Amino acid sequence: MPRQMPVTIKDVSNDAGVSIKTVSRVINKEKNVSEKTKEIVIKSIQKLGFKPNKSAQSLRSKRSHMIALLYNNPNKHYLADIQGGILRLCKETGYNLVLQECDYTNVNLGLEITEFIDDFSIDGLIVTPPLSDMNEFLEHLNQTQTEYSIIAPSNTRKVKSYVSSNDYEASYAMTNKIINKGHVNIGFIKGHHKHSASHLRFNGFTEALKDRGMSLNSEWVKEGNFSFDSGFSAGLELLKSHNKPSVIFASNDYMAAGVMKAAQMNGINIPLDLSLVGFDDSPLAAQLWPSLTTIRQPVEDMAYHAARLLLGNIDGLSEEMDSKEFISELILRESLINLID
Repeated sequence: MPRQMPVTIKDVSNDAGVSIKTVSRVINKEKNVSEKTKEIVIKSIQKLGFKPNKSAQSLRSKRSHMIALLYNNPNKHYLADIQGGILRLCKETGYNLVLQECDYTNVNLGLEITEFIDDFSIDGLIVTPPLSDMNEFLEHLNQTQTEYSIIAPSNTRKVKSYVSSNDYEASYAMTNKIINKGHVNIGFIKGHHKHSASHLRFNGFTEALKDRGMSLNSEWVKEGNFSFDSGFSAGLELLKSHNKPSVIFASNDYMAAGVMKAAQMNGINIPLDLSLVGFDDSPLAAQLWPSLTTIRQPVEDMAYHAARLLLGNIDGLSEEMDSKEFISELILRESLINLID
């Protein structure tokens, strides 16, 4: 009688209609598998009588000490600050960091990230805007029991581990500071429309105008995407009309730098002819001339805390670490002048 061939993991994969990697994840009791898929794989294992290799199973189940940063942001300096904060914690804890650029318009993003986790043996994810506001994507991470923490989500009630900043309050305070210096004709450049911070900063601006009895001039509000080029284009539009604002408030420093270039090309002196304000206090803000009035946001510290939250989740210590809102600070420099004698 011919000897019966042992059942392999490939046999289970074919019977269950899933990948070999998915079968491996079920065997090793990894978290990033949905309950439905897990049930299908277990039934196939039982039906075929598959017996996993215990030594290999034990070896594969060990942590890789690899975490990943998911991003889709045109501002490379913002990304560098986030990366710096995470790497600081990685150095302290022995973890390694992988960067993964994502397309937030990709309908298969969840499945692709699951494959990415498998390919690189990722222990957990740190998710940044605008991915942090993609409910379907986050639900996929929950269903596959993937460990993750979030930077700057719009709705903190829907997520367990997050860091945020007071964008609305900071924008409101800066707008009041601008008005207190005698400016009534105020232009505004929005950030990326998929980023919650863009809406919070704009809402803080409009609410401050309302509370001071001032109306919003829609002609002085332009769309940007947090990049230098979008700030340059918006700046050209704002400065080409006869009725120009006396100050432009850009939703980040790199768009403000773009406005500065547009002003210089048109012979407009900053701050004598036009005041300028940014947001974030990136290194660029102090290096420009005139130096840029802005709002300091502790991005690197936020990223460090997000990484702490993630490692706490991985180690089962999430209850000992709290999500946190970071407070921004107004930084007044040469680009904003006082119009009141």
